[in-house]
Amino acid sequence: MGDTYITNLVICVSGLSICGLGLAQAIAASSMEKRTRQYFIVFFSLLVAYVAASIITRFGSGVNAWKTALFFESAFSSLLTPLLTCFLLEESGEPNWRHSTVLRIVAGLEFVYLALLVYTQFSTSIYYYDANGAYHRGPYYPLLLALPVGVMLVNLTVLWRQKGQLTRRERKAFAVYILLPIACIMVQMLHYGLAIIVLGSSVAAMVMFIYIQSEQVERYYRQASENERLRTEIMLSQIQPHFLNNTLGAIGYLCRDNPEAKSAVAKFARYLQGNMDSLLQAEPIPFTTELEHTKAYLELEQLRFREKLNVVYDLQAMDFLLPTLSLQPLVENAVFYGVRGNADGRGTVTVSSREYPDRFEITVTDDGPGVDPDTKPPDDRKAHIGLQNVRSRLRSVGGTLRLDSAPGQGCRVTIELPKEAKAC
Repeated sequence: MGDTYITNLVICVSGLSICGLGLAQAIAASSMEKRTRQYFIVFFSLLVAYVAASIITRFGSGVNAWKTALFFESAFSSLLTPLLTCFLLEESGEPNWRHSTVLRIVAGLEFVYLALLVYTQFSTSIYYYDANGAYHRGPYYPLLLALPVGVMLVNLTVLWRQKGQLTRRERKAFAVYILLPIACIMVQMLHYGLAIIVLGSSVAAMVMFIYIQSEQVERYYRQASENERLRTEIMLSQIQPHFLNNTLGAIGYLCRDNPEAKSAVAKFARYLQGNMDSLLQAEPIPFTTELEHTKAYLELEQLRFREKLNVVYDLQAMDFLLPTLSLQPLVENAVFYGVRGNADGRGTVTVSSREYPDRFEITVTDDGPGVDPDTKPPDDRKAHIGLQNVRSRLRSVGGTLRLDSAPGQGCRVTIELPKEAKAC
C-alpha cells in the first residue's frame, strides 16, 4: 500500500509538472499558428485540471471529496479525446469538419460517457466508495473505459484515412497521443490502483506538442528566411518564357489586321502589372483584386486557344480577403494540366466562390484527365512548387487548400478561408 501511494504521488506530481510546462510553452509559443496555439492552451488547461482532480482523488480526505474529485477527473480526461478529434480533423483539412459524421459519432460517445458518470453517482454498478472510504470497481467498470477507447479508435481511423494530408511529424504526433493513452488504459485495467493514465496522457500530450511545435516553428522560420526568394519564384513561375512568347505571337498576329490587338496589349499589360504588384504585396488583398488578375490571365489564354478554352464564373461571395497569388496559380494549373491535358485540347475551367457561416470557399474546377492526388503531377517542379506556395500562404491566415481528383474525372481545388480573415 505504501509503495502504491508513493508511486502514485510521483506519477501525479510528474504529470502535473509536465502539463504545467506544456501550458506555459503553449502560451509563449508565438511562432505557432494561432489556431494550433489556442488548441494546445485549451488542451493543457484541461490536462492540468484533470491531473489536479486526480491528486485530490488519491490524496484528499473524505469520501465526498474523493467522489466529487473522481467525477471531475473522469470528466476532464474524457473531454481531451473529442478536442483531439477536432484538432485532427481541422489540421488534416477535412472539409466542413464541424458538421462531419466523425464528429457526431465522437460527440455521441462523449455524451454517453458523461451520462454514465452522472449515473455512477447514484449507483454501484460501475464504481463506488464503501462506508470505510475504500474505492471499488463495479461489474460494469470496463464500459467506462471502453467509451474513451472507442473515441481514440475513431481518431486512429481518421488519422489513417487523412495521413496523406499530414506531414510525417504531424502523423507521429497524433499517433503518439492516440496509442499511448490506449496502452495506459489497458495497463490500468490490469493493475488496480496505479495512476498510469495520468502520466501516459501527460507525456503523450507533451510529445504531441513538441512534434507539432517543431513542425510549425521550422515552417515559420523557413518561410521568413525564404520570403524574398519565394516571391521571386512566384513571379518566375507565373511569367514563363513560353507563355510570354506565345502571347506575344498571338498579339503579333492580331496586329496585322484585327482591332483586337489594342485590347490584347492592354490585357497583357494588366496581367504583367498584377504580377509586379503581387511581388510587393505581403498582406492579404481583396478577392476582387486577385480575381481581376486571374481574369487577365484567362483572357490572354483565350486569345491563344479561342473556343477550345471555356471559362465559367460562379461567384456568390466577393467581399473577403486572401493572400496574393492564391487563385491565379490554381487557374493556371487547371488550364495547363486540365484543359490542355485533354486529347483534343478542349475543356472548361470553372471559378466559383461561396460564403458559409464560418468560412469563405473558392473552388477551381476543370474537366481534364484528372490525377491521382497521392502522386506527383507530370511537371513536378512547377506544379508541385506552385501548390505548395499557395498552401503555405493560405496557412499564414488560417486557410487551407484541398485537391480532389481522380483519373478521368478532372480536378477540383478548394480554398477555405476562416471568417476572421475577412476585413474588407
